[in-house]
Amino acid sequence: EMVERCIMCHDTIRKFLADTLGPSDDMDYDVSVLYSRPGAVDQKWHSDGAHQDDGADAGFDENGWKTTLSDPYAVCLFLPLIDLDEESGYTQFWPRSHRHRGLSGFGAAAELAKATYDGICSAGDGIWYDYRLLHRGRFNISTVVRPVLQVIFKKKFYIERVNYGKESIVRS
Repeated sequence: EMVERCIMCHDTIRKFLADTLGPSDDMDYDVSVLYSRPGAVDQKWHSDGAHQDDGADAGFDENGWKTTLSDPYAVCLFLPLIDLDEESGYTQFWPRSHRHRGLSGFGAAAELAKATYDGICSAGDGIWYDYRLLHRGRFNISTVVRPVLQVIFKKKFYIERVNYGKESIVRS
C-alpha cells in the first residue's frame, strides 16, 4: 500500500517503470529494509540479480556497442531513511556494469579506474539502478544503524529468492 501511495502515484515514475519493465499488469514489486550496523565493513562487489541465461550481453568486442542489451527484468529503488555520508556509509555503484556479465568479480577495477558512483544522499532521496548492476555497501563508522528502504520493481516471472528469503514478514 505504501508503494502505491508514495511512489506509484507519480506519473513520471509510472512512465519510467512502464518504459523499463512493460505494462503494470506484467509487473510486481518487493519491499525490504536493508541495514548496516555501526562497525560494518565494506561489502564485496556484487549484483543482486544475475543476467538471464538467454539474455543478450553488450559484450567487449569491437562491435559490442552495437549489441542491444537485454531489457531489464528488475530495477531497484533505494530510499535511505537517514542521510548517507562518509561516516554512516552508503552504497557505491559501478555505472554501466550491468551491460557486461563478465565484469562480475572485477569490482576492484572500477575503483582503480575511478569509475564508481558514491550514493551519498539525503534521507528520502531515491537512487534507481538495474538489478544486474554491480555495487557494494560501504563501511559504517558512525554510531547509528544505516537503514535503507529497498523496493524491487520486477517483471512477474522473476521471483526473488536468493537475497531475501522465501517467507514474507508481513501477514497477508
